[in-house]
Amino acid sequence: MKGLGKKALVTALAAVAVTPSYATDSVQHTNEISVMGVYIEPDDDRSDEYGSAVRAIYGIRLDRHWWLEPTFFAGVIETGEQGGPDFFQQGLGMDISYRLFGDAEFTPYGLVGLGVSRNDVANNPASEFDGYANLGLGVLTSPLTESGLRLRGEVRYLYDNYDDGLFDWHFGLGITVPIGVTRRQVVEKVTVIERPVVVESQRVIELADSDKDGVVDGVDQCPNTLAGLQVDALGCVKTDQVQSVVLSGVKFELNSDRLTANARDILNRAADALKGQQDLDVEVAGHTDASGSDSYNLKLSQARADSVRNYLIENGVNPGQLTAVGYGETRPIASNDTEEGRERNRRVEFNVISE
Repeated sequence: MKGLGKKALVTALAAVAVTPSYATDSVQHTNEISVMGVYIEPDDDRSDEYGSAVRAIYGIRLDRHWWLEPTFFAGVIETGEQGGPDFFQQGLGMDISYRLFGDAEFTPYGLVGLGVSRNDVANNPASEFDGYANLGLGVLTSPLTESGLRLRGEVRYLYDNYDDGLFDWHFGLGITVPIGVTRRQVVEKVTVIERPVVVESQRVIELADSDKDGVVDGVDQCPNTLAGLQVDALGCVKTDQVQSVVLSGVKFELNSDRLTANARDILNRAADALKGQQDLDVEVAGHTDASGSDSYNLKLSQARADSVRNYLIENGVNPGQLTAVGYGETRPIASNDTEEGRERNRRVEFNVISE
């Protein structure tokens, strides 16, 4: 409250957010597990019959579209011979997949990968370990449950180097279950207008601005903005210009990349800021003073930048928003001839990656 005089009337302009006209959910998780039943159409040189298998996939998110997928499958291929041997086949490999859309949508995907295969024929002591390669196309449904369970279907063309090379088709259908950190954000369309507000003569109601970015909470669409970054009219960090802010207080144990307890508290607030604006991409920049060799300082600064990035990801930040780079002693902001200057040079910065 502020006194304004007994008879004075004050007219001010206040920004008012109109209720949202639409809202969408954005669900993201770090990892997932898929289990699928597989029908195998084998190479004619292997068999004229069919096969069946089980495939397990562990999905690791790299960013919104790219996933790394370690995979294991095991199955049997019928030979059609009465009482004759069947093929027993296993494979362990690594795929890289690209999904067109996000976690909350129906999305097609493509994949490519390599692995190690084992082919064993029943009643035959000979078995062979070799390699395989596969290409695949598939689809994931939108989530069917609150936990994020989805159906997954795919077809793979698999080249197995066994027996001078065999080509098989794998048709899979199963479920995908998310694991790791899951979060949901409502994205709202907001219209901002200005209207005059008449304030009583002896008091004015101060509008709250929790993150001190100059945009009141009722309008601020990106809460918990880090101090020192320029924001737009909706309180979101401007991504069309180069910006940088030093994370004051983010320190490490001596000659180590281990964060101090106080540093973790500061990074918790930084994580909240990044989760509040998921289109904000930043470079986590590590810097050292000039003590020690150039190569040692470069390695230490990279390890510290990676440590900050990993901590933010563990606290729910999308990995695709973060890039870690160590600059060693190459970018000082103060003289290395004094202890005060060296302390200022030992720092971690957020550099906004402009659009």
